Amino acid sequence: MKRKKIVKIFVLAMILLIGWGVVWSWFITRTVRKNSDDNSMKNQHAIVKNIIVTETQEQKKYWEFYAKSGEYNSEFNSVLLNDVIGNFYDKEGNVVVSFRSNKGTYDEKTKKVVLNGDNLFVGKDGSQLFADELIWQGEDKDILANGNVQFIQDNKLISKSKRAVFNSTLTNFKIIDKTITKIYADDDAKKKYTQL
Repeated sequence: MKRKKIVKIFVLAMILLIGWGVVWSWFITRTVRKNSDDNSMKNQHAIVKNIIVTETQEQKKYWEFYAKSGEYNSEFNSVLLNDVIGNFYDKEGNVVVSFRSNKGTYDEKTKKVVLNGDNLFVGKDGSQLFADELIWQGEDKDILANGNVQFIQDNKLISKSKRAVFNSTLTNFKIIDKTITKIYADDDAKKKYTQL
């Protein structure tokens, strides 16, 4: 008889203990549940300083950039960047294009980099590309340049246009919309060059 009573007390104590644990966990997780249902918690912003982003493929560096500061937006999976510099690499790991820009945006999902403001791209052959906006979408995609595009190649070809399309190494290009292009035979002729 005593044994049955002890077992009943033990079972009742376990039921009360489990019940207390369920009620206590409900109270503890109430704030977490409320925040996960709250839309304001889904769109997080973070101000970040000294950002370095690197993308690798098959253990090789594909591109990287550094920004002095930025703002992350979780709703759009993007980072707004300030004072950006960076490099794009070929499959052998050599720098093919370096760049700098006042502002930019990096989209985590598409890996698209949009640079705005005072932009400069420099190819490994010394080619220089200036534009108000530069859009880079990957090594196998063209670089799109918009607004006040100026391209200088081998210090002999100087081209200005509203828009242009370049391959990822700045070796092939197409200038579009209100273009002016000048080709100089030698450096003496180039000395006559003034800003287009």
